[in-house]
Formats: sequence, C-alpha cells, structure tokens
Amino acid sequence: MLSSMLSGCLGGTIAQQIARSIATSVADKAVGSAVEAEEKKAAVKQPTMNTMLYNPTPDPYRNAMLNMNFAPLKAIEEPLPDYPSEAQEIPIVILKTNPLVQVELFNLLIGEEKLAVLQKARMQGALNLPDPSEWQDWQLATGKILSPQQSTQTLITFLLPPSFGKLPSGSMATVELSQSGDLNIARYKSN
Repeated sequence: MLSSMLSGCLGGTIAQQIARSIATSVADKAVGSAVEAEEKKAAVKQPTMNTMLYNPTPDPYRNAMLNMNFAPLKAIEEPLPDYPSEAQEIPIVILKTNPLVQVELFNLLIGEEKLAVLQKARMQGALNLPDPSEWQDWQLATGKILSPQQSTQTLITFLLPPSFGKLPSGSMATVELSQSGDLNIARYKSN
C-alpha cells in the first residue's frame, strides 16, 4: 500500500513531505549534538569567566570593602522650648473704624474762615489734617448728613481732597466721620 501511495499523484506529495520532515529532524539532532560537543571542548580548554569564585587567595580590596564600617551616627539633642506653666491671656484687639455717611454739600469755606477752622482743628490735636503747606490745595466744605433714620438734619464740616476738584453745591460725597477733635474727611464722590 505504501508503494501505491508513493506512486500515486496525491500520495506522492504527502510521502515527500513526511520524508522531508524525518530527514530534517535527524539532521537537526546530528547538528545539535555536534555543536554541544564543540562547546564542551571549548569550555575545557578555556578557563572560567568568573575567576573570583575559584580564587582561594584573599583579595585585600574585596576584604576591605566587605569589612568596611560606617561612622556611627549621633543624635543631635536639642532642649524643648519653654512652655509657660500658666495659660497666658492673649489680649483681644478690637479695631475701631469710623462710619461712612452720605453727605449733601452745602457750601465751601474759603479764605480766613477756612484757615481758622483748620488751625482750630490742629490746636485740638487732629491727626488726619494735611500738612499746612498743602492747605491751599484742600477744600473745606459744610453739608448735611443724609440719613433716613434721623428726622433732624445734622450739619458737619469736612475736608475735600484735591483729587475731588471743585464740587458744586448739592453734590453728594461719602464722608468718614472722625473721632472727637479730628475733622471729617470725604472719601468718595457720589456723583
């Protein structure tokens, strides 16, 4: 039957493939065993790559590295901060601010009347007054506080900074009311 398959058209190609695979596996085994034999011969002739493991004499540098000691670490001792034995009271600082109010400008003080008011405020110890050399640039005005809570009109005198320019009568300004002895000062133009 094998002969009929080898002679047949279909059987011939299959038989050739089987014969080729058998011949290839036999050749691979022969080449592999020959390569292994050559490697064994070369290994016997050539010394080992890792001579350090087979060297029985001690290497002084290697021994020094293996026996090396590190300098001992010493802890830095610091004293603890001194804590007060009793709880200290921390003073509470209350910031006092001056109120801002809307004021309608009535008129400006000029000349001797302006100088008299500024000098009186300086004599009373006003802290927010400009330098006397700058008094000519500042304006001094009178006006009424606009407040829906108050039925009576309160008239005040206040300083107008030079940046406000000339304000006409009836203009609105936001004024910071000062403590006693100081002059009130306009902070914002409302118109």
